[in-house]
Amino acid sequence: MNIKIRIMIGLALLLPLTIAAQNPQAQPRSAHVSARAAAYETIKEVIVVGTVVTCSENSTSRPNGVHAIVQTPTGKIDVHLGPSSYLRANHFSLASGDSVRFVGAMSSLKTGGVLLARIAQKGGQALAIRSPQGFLLAGGASRTLPEAQRAQSVQNGSAR
Repeated sequence: MNIKIRIMIGLALLLPLTIAAQNPQAQPRSAHVSARAAAYETIKEVIVVGTVVTCSENSTSRPNGVHAIVQTPTGKIDVHLGPSSYLRANHFSLASGDSVRFVGAMSSLKTGGVLLARIAQKGGQALAIRSPQGFLLAGGASRTLPEAQRAQSVQNGSAR
């Protein structure tokens, strides 16, 4: 390869590094992680099976939205299910006494631990609540998915 071409390629590769060094405030987009995404750690995903003790929408506890208290063999767990409007739109509800299964990740809050549910299952009904990265699907993305894709995302929802 011609020496001029090698120099030009080398300079082109160094240019972004030089700009970043001159501006320490500049960060690549991937370096920014939102607090919501950081709260959901996929490596800590678990499966919780139990019976619903209570289920209610709670705007005073964090995170806001529907919380179910689930009795498991090891104790009670607070499970966050996202906005009630999302559950209603997907015809999913929970009541005391329901047998349930959740796939999600535990998150520590000032008020204690909460399971951030990614998939909720009751009987033969399953609902994807969060993406595999932990982002709530309530923004409308999952509602626009064709039924086959939604079913596939639920089917792939086993714990890692």
